[in-house]
Amino acid sequence: MKNKLLIMICAAGLVQAAPGVAQESGFTLTPSIGYYAFDSDRALFSNPNDSYEDDEAFFSMGAGYRWNNPWQLELVYLAGDTETNAGEFNFNHWRVDGLYHVATENNFTPYWLVGAGENTVEEFSAEYDESFVNYGFGVKYAFNHAVSARTDIRGITSLDEEQTDVALTLGLQFLLGGSSAPAAPAAPLDADNDGVADNVDSCLSTPAGVEVDDNGCALDSDNDGVADYKDSCLGTEAGAKVDAKGCYIILSETHKIELQVNFANNASVVPAEYFSEIKAVADFMTDYPATDVVFEGYTDSRGSSDYNQTLSEQRAEAVANVLVSNFSVLASRVSAVGNGEASPVADNETAEGRSANRRVVAVISATVQKRAE
Repeated sequence: MKNKLLIMICAAGLVQAAPGVAQESGFTLTPSIGYYAFDSDRALFSNPNDSYEDDEAFFSMGAGYRWNNPWQLELVYLAGDTETNAGEFNFNHWRVDGLYHVATENNFTPYWLVGAGENTVEEFSAEYDESFVNYGFGVKYAFNHAVSARTDIRGITSLDEEQTDVALTLGLQFLLGGSSAPAAPAAPLDADNDGVADNVDSCLSTPAGVEVDDNGCALDSDNDGVADYKDSCLGTEAGAKVDAKGCYIILSETHKIELQVNFANNASVVPAEYFSEIKAVADFMTDYPATDVVFEGYTDSRGSSDYNQTLSEQRAEAVANVLVSNFSVLASRVSAVGNGEASPVADNETAEGRSANRRVVAVISATVQKRAE
């Protein structure tokens, strides 16, 4: 019953043992004392009526090596003796143990052990050997990086007889010439679990499952200010005004922009100082990509109507060319018409009025497009 219980305790502990973390490494030397409890079913004596007076203390010495991982290998010599009512006998054994350490966050380090060895018994004038396996668990307490107190309990099961002794050990472990592996850094905090640590996360509350960029913010592949997971119209043009769903804002009415471009008499060349007026049209069309523009050219009343019609068309086309060539608006969105001397805005009888009538008007209208809702 005793050895079955010990095996069950050790097995349960091994199942629950967690992987170790980086530990100090080096050669170990472990002097110990202990208490050895013999199995009551042992038949070590020629007279079956003989019995032990009591179980005995022992001394042991272990030497081994501890790696920068949970494992330690150890060679141990143990010596002890006991008395029976028939006389004295001595026992010695050598064993090799493997220790598996369980990581903790304090000075205590639990460990599990398993090993095998040879036991030599000197019973009166007789001597014999028996092989055994041993297994158990223990705990270390580190006083510093080099010295630890250590205690363990183990079962020692004979491979030649059906007996299991129990040994309780207390000792000091010295680490010689050791080195330590750097402890793994603590995982940085990531409150929204987006894979970007809080200390570099510019968007600390992105919804679960949303793809983010290196700054921890939801991806916005078309850079319209609406994250992809909310964007119903991916791929909008750069700089365009969009609604909360990431879709173009569609104009509901026609806009007319009267350009402050003055043409010389009988001329259709756009003076460079008026390019800023045309750029305002380009900026408006960038904000609203679903729009087209028609440039309407006009003249004053001097000259024939046919001549004025042609001149007004040339003026409108000149402004259209500046918009396309200088401000990269698609030609498919731009057209030009001439209205000749029609619809004057000032009196053609004065020089000032005629200058005002030599004009180009930009008429911007929405292009109806189907969009996702």
